[in-house]
Amino acid sequence: MKRCICLALSLLLLFAGCLPGREVAHVYLRDRGSIVHHGQTPFSSMVLVHPDPQDLLDRSKKLLEKAASSEDAPELEKEFANLARKYGELVSAASLAYVRHCQDVTDRDRAMEYGTLNSSLYPIQTVLLKTEKLLMDRFSFHRDRGAAYVEMLDRVAGQDTPLLQSLHRQEDDLCRQYEQLDATYRLDFQGRSWSMEELMADEILSMSSFLEALEAFARGRNQAAGSLFLQLMAIRNQMAKAMGYPSYADCQYASYGRDRMPADSLKAAQIVKQVFVPLYARLRERCENEMRYLGGASFSEDSFLAAMEADAEKVVHGGKEAWRYMLAYGLYDSAPSKKKLRGSFTTYFSAYGCPFILTQWQGDASSVFTVIHEFGHFLSYYLNPEGTYYGVTDLDLAELDAQGFELFMTEEYDAIFGRYATAARLCFFMNALYAILSGFMEDEFQQSAYAMEAPTVEKLNQLYGRLSKEYGFDKLFGYEGMEWTDISHTFRFPFYYVSYGISMLGAMSMARQGRRIYRRLLHRSGTEPFAKIIGVDVLSEESIRDLAIWVENKVDTWLQA
Repeated sequence: MKRCICLALSLLLLFAGCLPGREVAHVYLRDRGSIVHHGQTPFSSMVLVHPDPQDLLDRSKKLLEKAASSEDAPELEKEFANLARKYGELVSAASLAYVRHCQDVTDRDRAMEYGTLNSSLYPIQTVLLKTEKLLMDRFSFHRDRGAAYVEMLDRVAGQDTPLLQSLHRQEDDLCRQYEQLDATYRLDFQGRSWSMEELMADEILSMSSFLEALEAFARGRNQAAGSLFLQLMAIRNQMAKAMGYPSYADCQYASYGRDRMPADSLKAAQIVKQVFVPLYARLRERCENEMRYLGGASFSEDSFLAAMEADAEKVVHGGKEAWRYMLAYGLYDSAPSKKKLRGSFTTYFSAYGCPFILTQWQGDASSVFTVIHEFGHFLSYYLNPEGTYYGVTDLDLAELDAQGFELFMTEEYDAIFGRYATAARLCFFMNALYAILSGFMEDEFQQSAYAMEAPTVEKLNQLYGRLSKEYGFDKLFGYEGMEWTDISHTFRFPFYYVSYGISMLGAMSMARQGRRIYRRLLHRSGTEPFAKIIGVDVLSEESIRDLAIWVENKVDTWLQA
């Protein structure tokens, strides 16, 4: 799960394995110089201090009233900047609270702490945005930030209603219920309660009972999570209607700052299925032995951390500095824990001026791939917070930061993977193809799900099962239709997942053009769109087919090495 970026205010981290970041403070904290100042507070010393949310809301409402009549533009702008700074401190506290919650999702106090802070953000943000829009209309305040910024203000400033505030609170509560369910679900079977870990470790159950228990566990969890999702869909469709969008998909695409519509993704998905489904199946078969070889390998985290320092610098100047900074200030939590949120993400603490990575090191190749991906997000925040965290930009650029770094890192695999380097390169490209296929499949699933009349968990399972066949996941991975409830993004970050597919296409296009494009990406302005940076329409049929040929040629080269 970088989610940072420009997202709807109801999101707060940055993720993939990662989770996405929020629009939140990005809007208000852009008045900085060109020199990046990084915080020097170790994560272990960070404390959850913040302004009083109710006082900040009251002061923001008073400023909004004053902005409608006062002619003292400099004073209004000064007061707005002060409240915006306070709001940024509150956002940073919510980010820190979210990390604390994710480190132990079973801790109800931490969940409540995060929930309380997170729910306080939405009403304050909308009042501040309405104030900023009023100052823009009256005094051209911030109008120089461009059309995308003006459009964002117009869109969000009209969302300050009691109904939407209530719906956001309900949405956040359901998401936290899912996160707790994901970490704590247990099955009652043969007179005792089982976690998945206990089932997998048991040596007493017969094989038939074990298989029966696995099936019951999957169905029980699917029904429990699916029930929460049905409630979320009803709430979110109501949100979209209240905000004047034709669908919730349109609402989310707009909130993520995408320069394309949901229909564009569906059109591209049909080409992706034609081109990449057979390619993925063909290449996986060719790479099977190498992938199995890599699957049996284990990797020392200490050795990996040491090798990454030099390799990150080879990919881009500043990589070594960012890596050392991350480790020196403890901005990397990789400790494995059953209580942690499943998945990984990178977020940004604006009050402390630093990014942060949360993951779980398991010692296999996937751990290496995951940390490389998340460090791509970390690096972009470190080098250019003005253009990434604080920028009003296309969400897909956030994943492009990470996936672009991953692609260029494949050239440096020898120091990290040793004798497994070729196998790792092949495995990465299989993962890249999976990212494309799964990104478009999850988006197609969600677009169909939110448009469904009278949805039920069973109907959603059937829909997911049908799409699994179309994308080849039934044969490759044994998908049956219940797997969608295992994907946390579907619950917490709806319509985010397609960014993995779109940005991987973009990263591949960027890799074909060379590192100059990647350096430009990392140092972009806060308003540059995805298409302008890449310079190619990656969703066109011509581009998709060209990239498929490029991938197959790469795999051929490594298989023959």
